[in-house]
Amino acid sequence: MDNPGWANSELAEEEGQPLSNKRPSMFSRVSAPTMPATNNNVMEAETDNNTQPSFQRTFSHKIFRLLKIITTLVAILLLIAQVISLVYLPFDGVELLLKIFLSSFCVMIILNELEWSGILRSSPLLWNWLPRGYIYAFIGLVSVEENNLKPSSGALNTLPIDYTAAVFIETASWMMFVMGILYISLSLCCCQLIQTKVRENYKERVAERKKIFEDGLTSLEFRQNDPTMT
Repeated sequence: MDNPGWANSELAEEEGQPLSNKRPSMFSRVSAPTMPATNNNVMEAETDNNTQPSFQRTFSHKIFRLLKIITTLVAILLLIAQVISLVYLPFDGVELLLKIFLSSFCVMIILNELEWSGILRSSPLLWNWLPRGYIYAFIGLVSVEENNLKPSSGALNTLPIDYTAAVFIETASWMMFVMGILYISLSLCCCQLIQTKVRENYKERVAERKKIFEDGLTSLEFRQNDPTMT
């Protein structure tokens, strides 16, 4: 039995409805993911940058480096003090030899703290903080005793210039003694082990960061030289 005309018209209207009412078109499926894909790429790039190892030193590492810098400056001051004592203070032959020895010890301390000498770095007496602290404290005490001068008068305006130089020498000597005691205390608190771990961790992070950078340059050069990538 044939359908009436009005039924055919309704069917024709249903068949003539746009495709978007029933299912998404091809253009909508292709163009829709474009913007989210770009955002995802940006987020992935930011995540990669955040996960890269940092080459900055930690707070504890900076403290240990500050300790070495201060010790180096104190050794330089003590070396200057020995030179000043040769100019302004009286001395005999034994004291001259003692000043030369103290000056050589100051140079040794500077090289040891700056780690410029492989012989000093491999020496257990200077590498370990406990004997290092004893040596530094001993050098400071010897310098104090060797330049121990008393003022002839209590008034500051009557002090001779040699005593003013002696004050500077004793100040630098006591500072070296304090640095030695500080090294001994830190050694007893096992801070040298912490410093070793902190430095090794920093070297590993720097090496890993350098490797990532070199791998990135290698990949970039490969893409530039590969004709299929252009």
